[in-house]
Amino acid sequence: MQRISLRACCSIIRPANSIMVGIAVIIGIILTMPQAILSWKAALGFLTGFFISSFSMIVNDIYDVEVDRINQLKRPLVTGLLSISQAWAYAMMMLTFGIAFSLLTSFTCFVIAALFGFISWLYSHNLKKHGIVGNLTVALSTSIPYVYGNIVSSAVVPTIQANILQTPSTLVFWFATVSFLAVTGREVIKTILDTKGDEIRGVNSVSRAFGNQKTSMIGAAFFVSAVTCTFIPYVLRQTGNVYLAMILVPDTLFIYLSYSIIRDYSNKNVRRVKRLALVGMLLGFVAFIAEKVVI
Repeated sequence: MQRISLRACCSIIRPANSIMVGIAVIIGIILTMPQAILSWKAALGFLTGFFISSFSMIVNDIYDVEVDRINQLKRPLVTGLLSISQAWAYAMMMLTFGIAFSLLTSFTCFVIAALFGFISWLYSHNLKKHGIVGNLTVALSTSIPYVYGNIVSSAVVPTIQANILQTPSTLVFWFATVSFLAVTGREVIKTILDTKGDEIRGVNSVSRAFGNQKTSMIGAAFFVSAVTCTFIPYVLRQTGNVYLAMILVPDTLFIYLSYSIIRDYSNKNVRRVKRLALVGMLLGFVAFIAEKVVI
């Protein structure tokens, strides 16, 4: 029996990405009801996001193993540190944990977690082959945790208040929208790296359909749209000067990344842009919750 590598088990779940999904749930809670982050259900929300994301990362690697033999030579399934059967068993364990934690939170949370667990499998199994549809699916899956955090908040308070909180707050909506646009831009730009592998799997990616130059412009357009949406909460007076001052930092970074990727869409720069885009998203996390914490 093949020995399981703990290093491979950590690598395949993309811990940074999965932690970010868990943090996204916490942000949704903070934007709705900051005091709820001290509850045990907030911890359950974080764990649900982390484990469902981990499941999706493993499943993605399973379905992409042949593509990764060309594009990502260091992935655990490519190097043989994990077998396909071990990866499936590991994925189901992550899914079971995520579903169990969601069920302990509320039935509504269970339904949402189960739905997006299924969507993440469907993405890797089929939707990814349909180009922009796959990119939008990834973006939806990474923006829904903020709404999930709103629902977690409703499970913390008494039933009467919970009925009010079932509808996402406006600030949560705008943050989810900004995240959706930024992640879509990043996913579109990433297709430049995967062109050769996508040809093998028959993925009708944006880069294959429009070429790398136009792909970089489409990705940049999503980045700029995300930046534009960050100002709407301030214009609507849902946020104040603390938010405005802090959001300018990630906004400036995304404007720079937009310029950079249009000017240079080489594989080297694509890798740099997609990495820095994650940094920008983290800074956006901080900006959106700053006033909730400071005031």
